[in-house]
Amino acid sequence: MKRYMQALGLIIALAVAAAATAQPAEPPSGADRWHFRLEPQFFASPDAEIDARAEVRDLASQLTDASARLDTPTDLLAALAIEDQMQRTFRRHDLYLFLRFAVDTSQTDGLEAADEMRLLRGTASRTLAAAIASLSDGWLTAAMRAEPGLARYRYNLEMIRVDAAHRPSFETEAAIAAFASLHSGRDYAPAVQGLVYPPVTIDGAPVDYQAERDRIETHPDPAIRAAGERAFFAGYATQRALFAHLLSDSITGANVAARLRGFDYAIDEATAAAHLPRANYRRLLDSVARHADGFKAWGARINDPFASERNWSADESVAAIIASAAALGPAYRDAFAALLDPVNGRADFAGSGDRLPLRGTASVYPIGTSAIYMQHFGGTLLDLVVMAHEGGHAVQADLMFANQVPMVQAAGPGYFTESFGRFQELLLLDHLYSSAVGDADRMLFRDALAARLLSVFNSAEEAAIELAIHEAAGGSAPLTADRLDTLTAEAGARYSNAYGETPERRGLWMVAEGYYMAPMQELNDAYASLLAVRYYQAWRADPQGFATTYLTLLTRGYDAPPAEMLDDAVGLDLLAEDFAEATLTALDAEIAALYP
Repeated sequence: MKRYMQALGLIIALAVAAAATAQPAEPPSGADRWHFRLEPQFFASPDAEIDARAEVRDLASQLTDASARLDTPTDLLAALAIEDQMQRTFRRHDLYLFLRFAVDTSQTDGLEAADEMRLLRGTASRTLAAAIASLSDGWLTAAMRAEPGLARYRYNLEMIRVDAAHRPSFETEAAIAAFASLHSGRDYAPAVQGLVYPPVTIDGAPVDYQAERDRIETHPDPAIRAAGERAFFAGYATQRALFAHLLSDSITGANVAARLRGFDYAIDEATAAAHLPRANYRRLLDSVARHADGFKAWGARINDPFASERNWSADESVAAIIASAAALGPAYRDAFAALLDPVNGRADFAGSGDRLPLRGTASVYPIGTSAIYMQHFGGTLLDLVVMAHEGGHAVQADLMFANQVPMVQAAGPGYFTESFGRFQELLLLDHLYSSAVGDADRMLFRDALAARLLSVFNSAEEAAIELAIHEAAGGSAPLTADRLDTLTAEAGARYSNAYGETPERRGLWMVAEGYYMAPMQELNDAYASLLAVRYYQAWRADPQGFATTYLTLLTRGYDAPPAEMLDDAVGLDLLAEDFAEATLTALDAEIAALYP
């Protein structure tokens, strides 16, 4: 860990310097301030991107050839370097094409091109993995001694050989990859985009829910907000059968692919990849449920802070988020400032046009250019939280790139990466709370901070529902819309009283986009929330010391199992049997301190 800490300041400074390159001569103005300028940062023009796709094909071919001649340690290191270049090049195209689609969903041709490159990349990487798996233990041990450059890949080489037991034939794996898009959840976003919602009555007049969603969700009258929630679920309910089909098809396809890789179900494959047994997830969900009475009581007496009419301009929001990032040091703050500087054109949240209906998303791979996208920024407190969260992911990508993290170490288990974004939310809300002027703002930000600390209960609710649906999918009964309603209500009621008060909430399975577009993400969010609470408490106890050790997690990449990384950096035993219970006890104390 010392080598990371010693180089940390230089690494972050390099990230900031890299982010400041290739800026336009004139700063943007007006509506263009908060829109992407993709071409200067990714490719000179759309045509240039099309021409550059040949590099992905060429690198995939080079990797296939190199995988066939792993005769010396130097050959292995060279093959790993080619794969790294191929993966980084592909991810640059993939991010560019996705962001172009996000701001203009008519540009679907790029997604098809990305799928073609993804298939080439995956085939070449599987070829290398198969070749590495065939090497003897003795050969690899000797190679590590002979070629020092292989040391940084030690963990990944070990994982390739462990995963070999779950690697089907080359032909079968290629078929799985080729047909993955059929059950990838891609049809979910267009289905959501086409929904029509009933109007909400405000002051005796009907109000279009889609056009006035921010106004409805932050209305001071709880009855208006409740009517908005009913309208929201009613819009989804018009396509219940379609959403049930999409979810069932996605889980069925994932289960088939998992069985071809030697797992019983997709959920077993996912928990293995997360380095957490399914029993740990179940233990976590049960522990959260045992503590849920306190959360329910808090929710009954506190007005939803994210329904506040308090509003921020884009510039005010960016300033607050950058100020909160200073909690992790000036260099980290500067990296955040570079990300959200409109001159750089890496943040798009101003809205307009035919945009992808995602509240927020960000790049996570260290390719040299990171970005943050929001469908629409309305200046609400929730918008600020989303911007901070997604910005945290993008900044981590910049830090890993500056540290030259290999692409094979660029992504880790969902709960681990997500915990970093959630901790950034807490830093923002803590900053707003501690710097608030006036009792009204101080109470608002206190409640918002408490709400995000307590979000582990919301996460557990959606996680329990996802687990119940996946376990039910293994049976013989079909996942109809009615059955999904029942599964949702039964699993969710342990964490929320809303199912009795708002029967429409049984449709939560339709609106949880992660179930469709990022399976197991919701399941991992409960762990992410608990980790974020732990980070927050450790930071409160020792701000400077924790900031230094925490940044090693953001900077080093995922070069070891999460439990090992957490123990090394912040002394947290993720696999301890009392992990969830101890975290929830600490959370009780944190909430009590906010409400003396």
